[in-house]
Amino acid sequence: MEHGLNGRKKRWEPPLPGYVKCNIHSNWRNARIHSGIAFIIRDPQGNVLHHARDAITFSSNRFTAELRCLAWALRSRKDLGYTDVVIGSDFTEIIEAVRRSNEWPRFRIFLQEIEVLCSLFCSVAFETESFDSNQIAREIARSVLRDGRFNSYLALGGPAWLHQRILREATSNCS
Repeated sequence: MEHGLNGRKKRWEPPLPGYVKCNIHSNWRNARIHSGIAFIIRDPQGNVLHHARDAITFSSNRFTAELRCLAWALRSRKDLGYTDVVIGSDFTEIIEAVRRSNEWPRFRIFLQEIEVLCSLFCSVAFETESFDSNQIAREIARSVLRDGRFNSYLALGGPAWLHQRILREATSNCS
């Protein structure tokens, strides 16, 4: 496994057998415009099971946008019937806030909602991703604002325009 700065994985790593991995990202620019949010769910072989994107209304900062994205992703995971999930994000602070919510009182409401959502699963784990290992989720979220794609959707498999990159990530983990 390749590691970058701070020990973060440089490439996407699959979840353990029995789990699915959900990479998330929020593309926040400023408090006056919408943010794009996205997730992509893959199995231990790197096969994309679902992906989704949406636009959320104004968030005062990136941290709030990321928390809203995480809550949305958890609700979606539950609605899709997943029970054992790994959530991957390249926004280190969000993982730290979820792990030690009492140290983030300003975001208590969001963190309490996330805690309740996590309790609905058999198992939820959180992983800090590198910028590189979270590229697919980043690209999907970025497409909301970049391409003006404000309609939300949920789809089976991965987006066709990222198919080759997803395939490369899956096959690089099999070797």
